[in-house]
Order: sequence, then C-alpha cells, then structure tokens
Amino acid sequence: MNSTPNPPLPNPRQAKGFMVTTALPAALPASRLQEGDTFALHENPGEHLLVEQTKAHPHLPSQLIITVSGKDTPITLHANEAIRPLRMPRTVHVTCQLCGRTTETHLELVANGEPKTWVCNRH
Repeated sequence: MNSTPNPPLPNPRQAKGFMVTTALPAALPASRLQEGDTFALHENPGEHLLVEQTKAHPHLPSQLIITVSGKDTPITLHANEAIRPLRMPRTVHVTCQLCGRTTETHLELVANGEPKTWVCNRH
C-alpha cells in the first residue's frame, strides 16, 4: 500500500500556471468584506447578505457601515466582528516565484482559497 500523499494538482482555472492557495477560515472579520461579497452573520446563517458598499463609520472608527442589497437601511458591524463568508470574488495580481513574471487572475476566495504562490507555465 502506497502511503505517499498525492501531489497537489494545478487549479484547472489556472491555465497560466500553477497556483497554490490556502482555504479561507469559516469566520472572517467584517473588515475583509468588499463590494460584491456575500456573507452571513453567525446569529442568522440562513440570511445571505450581498454587499453593495462598505465604508468606515464617520464617528466610530472601529465600526463599518455596510450597505446590503435588498435592505432599506445599512447595517453597522465592528471591523473585527466575525462573519461567515459565502462568496468573495477577487481579481488578484500574482508574481511567478521562479522568474518574476506577473499576471492577473480571477478567483472566488471561498471556493478556491487565497493565493499564496504561483509558478507560470514556462517552468
């Protein structure tokens, strides 16, 4: 019986090379939210909230004002309050660890994880 683990395989979405990612934790601070993200609050995990805008509270620097699609009033969260990420699309710029070549790629952080290292397809 072979006890050697399977080697990591390239993300099929990364035709430009091989990217290593790490999974997002189940809870992230609200400060990580950006426009277009979908999240849930831990006290109401069934309600999916789509972020339209985030901005700092004008009088409370540790608070965020988050405008959510379908709600008449924005919600206020502490920047460190734990939220449950459901969808976090991002465009990231990565640099090849071997030659320094850069590229832009689109990732869904919840599904694909956060990029840590990339090697272009020239190697």
